[in-house]
Amino acid sequence: MPFNSNWSVRGSLAALALGGMAAASPVLAEDIRVLSSFDTSQLPTYSVLQQYMNNVAEIGEGDVTFTVFGPEAVPIFEQLAPVSTGVFDALYTHPVFHAGDGGLALTVDAIDVDPIARRESGVWEYVDQFYQETHDLKMVAMMSVSMEGYHLFTKEPLSESGDLAGRKVRGTPTYFGVIEALGAEPVVLPGSEIYSALQTGIVEGAGWPAAGMVSMKHYEVANYRLRPTFGAATQPVFINLDVWNGLSAEVQDILLEAGELTELQMPWIGNAIQAEEDAKLTELDVMTVVRVAVRP
Repeated sequence: MPFNSNWSVRGSLAALALGGMAAASPVLAEDIRVLSSFDTSQLPTYSVLQQYMNNVAEIGEGDVTFTVFGPEAVPIFEQLAPVSTGVFDALYTHPVFHAGDGGLALTVDAIDVDPIARRESGVWEYVDQFYQETHDLKMVAMMSVSMEGYHLFTKEPLSESGDLAGRKVRGTPTYFGVIEALGAEPVVLPGSEIYSALQTGIVEGAGWPAAGMVSMKHYEVANYRLRPTFGAATQPVFINLDVWNGLSAEVQDILLEAGELTELQMPWIGNAIQAEEDAKLTELDVMTVVRVAVRP
């Protein structure tokens, strides 16, 4: 602003001081519109996004905020394109929901839950580069729900042969190998439809992350959960590449630092959530654990 000779000396000095402070500490004030494949009814999985947002808020001291839109806004299998094209700024999802469009991050579900090794080995960087080049998305976090991965749960116990032969079991490609190895037929449905599909008999079992039966009330329509668990539920956060490039370096650093921190935290947070859920289901006395061994 040009110097005004009518200002008092005190006013001029104050203005200069404030201008210097503003230049040294720019206001970030970014609100990121996130499309999420999960809502709060799917609490253990949604808690990953919540932990990430909490870390962003703490690291960024509140200057970066999020507005979250759930699967009611866009169905889970159709969410990649609206973020790639910039209708939404960011995406929190599981890569199996866009497997047919090049869901490379899905392969990480077959890798041990070790966030440090995933970065040091180059896996994290390779997945990030793939999504930038293929989907115009920048990956800022690749988090695990817990160290337990996935499981199947059913309305009825295993057959006398120890399998699920002839039954229909809800799943996505994440679960196909295990479902088919047990002799069942996979049926692809959104997670939000599992309860009603079990209730009406469309399916007789379902695959889902190992925690979630309590928050989604699956125990009301399925009496058996199969063990051991398998795989590693990996949940990335992507930012539209144009949006990412338009962010200040300070905001980018906040988003990346929060991602790395959340990756380190979630296996242990998720394990605690899993233990709490297992104890709750035991307390309710509504589930029977059936141990099964399935070759990959």
